[in-house]
Amino acid sequence: MKKIVILIVYITFSIGCKAQILDIYETLPSETPLNAYLKDTQNFQNQFVGTWVYQNGQEYLEVRFIKREMFWRPAPTQFYEDVLVGEYKYIDSNGIEKVNSLSNLNLNHDNLFNYNLYSGAKLVLDRYPLCPSCPIGTERLYMHFDEPANDDNMLSAGFVIRRVIENGVEKLKVQFINKSSKSGRSKADFYVPSTFTNFSLPYGDYTLIKQ
Repeated sequence: MKKIVILIVYITFSIGCKAQILDIYETLPSETPLNAYLKDTQNFQNQFVGTWVYQNGQEYLEVRFIKREMFWRPAPTQFYEDVLVGEYKYIDSNGIEKVNSLSNLNLNHDNLFNYNLYSGAKLVLDRYPLCPSCPIGTERLYMHFDEPANDDNMLSAGFVIRRVIENGVEKLKVQFINKSSKSGRSKADFYVPSTFTNFSLPYGDYTLIKQ
């Protein structure tokens, strides 16, 4: 009898654990059960992992992505999720290095906001920014974008990515867009003026090559 009870408890526990694994792109965070795991079940994020480079003359952009599985999101959400996180180096057209946060990717932060790029929603073609050149059925990934020097509490941008293969070359198509403008107020203290006015990387479209 004791063995039967233990077996029933084990089966119930196993079913309960499996029920907590949900597809990250089919579940709203507001509808996520406590301690559930929002999993990238189709490995959609995997295609972006690695190092990607854009170069035009002296202008140079290098972006690196890694996937962190079962990343803990604390209160008030309190669930696990798979996230794509990234960092970048940008050198402007004059050959001046403006940003280099690549080393930050080596740190296992427990706060997602400590990364300068982290994944958000999957975007279909009728979602902003529109992509008239994208083939029907294209799915893009919205990456939240920041810069280490940004001390403004409102300035934010989106780094929307999709992977393509052109003439046998693996590429990352990027739409870099402004999400919200600066408020002039500091992240650390609303009553203190911010000093940062805009991102060093110019807004626009970029094509990066897989390294």
